[in-house]
Amino acid sequence: MILIEPWIIAICTGSFFIILLTPFIRRINRAFRRSFRRVARRVTRVQRQIAKTDPKIFQAIKASIAKNMEGVVNKKTKKWRKEKDIKKEVKNKVAIEIESQLQRSPMRDMRPLVDKTIEATIDLAFLKEMSKRGDQARIAMASSIGKIFWRLLFPLATAGVLGGLTYVYPDKIPPGSLIIPERLPPPTGGPLLPVDPLDIVQSTAINAAVFGIGALVLVGLIIFLRRR
Repeated sequence: MILIEPWIIAICTGSFFIILLTPFIRRINRAFRRSFRRVARRVTRVQRQIAKTDPKIFQAIKASIAKNMEGVVNKKTKKWRKEKDIKKEVKNKVAIEIESQLQRSPMRDMRPLVDKTIEATIDLAFLKEMSKRGDQARIAMASSIGKIFWRLLFPLATAGVLGGLTYVYPDKIPPGSLIIPERLPPPTGGPLLPVDPLDIVQSTAINAAVFGIGALVLVGLIIFLRRR
């Protein structure tokens, strides 16, 4: 029974998380399309905000970004460039180009909104360029690796670590420890009786699931708050 228990735990925990994380795996496969729609909606929101004050500024930002994004991405280089470096270079060029028009606009005192608009529009322009070029673009998009880590590997690692600790100390870590009956010394004295192997498996599975789902929920909450 002792040799079978680790396999039982591995199979139960692995099967549970495969079922649980299937939607997230699909989201990773569709990440580009979802990012495109999400960024497009964000650009639409900031455009509506700017339209209430000076819509010409938005058009100037949009035209400048389209020109500079294409130029920066087309820049010939043998080295792979990072996504954040490209966006930073485009943002600096756009800020310089629209500054004179911004000084004559009623939005000259609304820098946070202008910066937010520039960043959102750059994100959209970048996604459009990547959609056109595909694998031909020598750009390292580290964000996909980050998504896989935080949405898949981090919850699985959390579940594995807490599940392993629970397997070693089944009656120490709640909530799994709550199902372990209280161990009393034998009436005749001597050491405590060992924990039932089935209780160890149940305690381990409960803690792996609870802490794994908790890590997944925490990551989702952080992502939600950052997108607001």
